[in-house]
Amino acid sequence: LAQDEHKAESLYRSSADQGYSNAQYFLGVIEEKRGNDSETFQLFQAAASQGYMAALSRLAMYYHQGEVVEEDDMEAVRIATVSARLQDRNPCANEVLGYCFAFGKGGLERSRVRSVYYYKPAIEEFELDPNTTRRYASALINISSIYYPECLTPPSGDNNW
Repeated sequence: LAQDEHKAESLYRSSADQGYSNAQYFLGVIEEKRGNDSETFQLFQAAASQGYMAALSRLAMYYHQGEVVEEDDMEAVRIATVSARLQDRNPCANEVLGYCFAFGKGGLERSRVRSVYYYKPAIEEFELDPNTTRRYASALINISSIYYPECLTPPSGDNNW
């Protein structure tokens, strides 16, 4: 069977229009590659509303990084928590939670122990596939700063963590 991206997109769109969360997610990935942020966000949101774990993780990162939507660590933590519960030790969701515990963001109390616990899946992902370095670079940097806190100044300027 020959590869046909247009046919695949057409089939994804048809399935997404019928409410299939996996099709909504994969169509969102296609739109994301095209730079269609609004369409991407809507598709991920539709898939996430049905509990599609990968879409939940992507939304958590969008809110955490302020991509497509205004940065909102409270919402990022809420979504990442749901995603992490659906898939234990989900690297993307846990990266958000690790950051928020490290810096006391999103209504979470600062905790080095919890931060390391949540960052660990991203580190394990890197150990399995070093090509994921770019994807989880922030996790690698932030977990390093937990072990060597003098190398990092938290956003508040408070070095006493």
